[in-house]
Amino acid sequence: MIKTKLNPLINPILIGKVGKPYGILGWINIFSFLEKQEKIFNYFPCFFLKEETWTKIHLDNWKKYKKNFIIHIKGVFDRSEVMQMTNSDIIINSHQLPILKKNEYYWFQIIQLKVFNINKIYLGKVIDLIRTKSNDILIIKNELKNYKKNILIPFIYDKIIKKIDINNNIIIVEWNLIRTT
Repeated sequence: MIKTKLNPLINPILIGKVGKPYGILGWINIFSFLEKQEKIFNYFPCFFLKEETWTKIHLDNWKKYKKNFIIHIKGVFDRSEVMQMTNSDIIINSHQLPILKKNEYYWFQIIQLKVFNINKIYLGKVIDLIRTKSNDILIIKNELKNYKKNILIPFIYDKIIKKIDINNNIIIVEWNLIRTT
């Protein structure tokens, strides 16, 4: 394991979290934030980040355990060593992600984009997304004075989402707010 206080990554992406130790032989629980959770292992070696310390991690082994995974880190054979890693973030560099097809986006690319409707009215910034069975939903931090709550917009490309321009940080939507008094 290599530890450093400096950020070794150019565009860090959070892909999981480290849980508590499992057993006494250096295994530890991890939680994947990926849509297909098992794909987290495609990104090892990766970094664990805790309290501004970056640790490069190489795996010896991993297993599915309940709804998550347990891993064994190369060179670690003691519960007390992995206990120090509990609550670390699992980080990769964005260039490690697969290249997407046209009109496909990673959530981290969408968050913080400014949202305008087709009438050029600024609605706010994307603060999160929700996955549902039928489609994803944009959560917009509302910037309108007359409307106090967050705006939820279905992510249905062409029908509601008219344009996503990552380079200019904007999303154009066909969406009008109905005022209620």
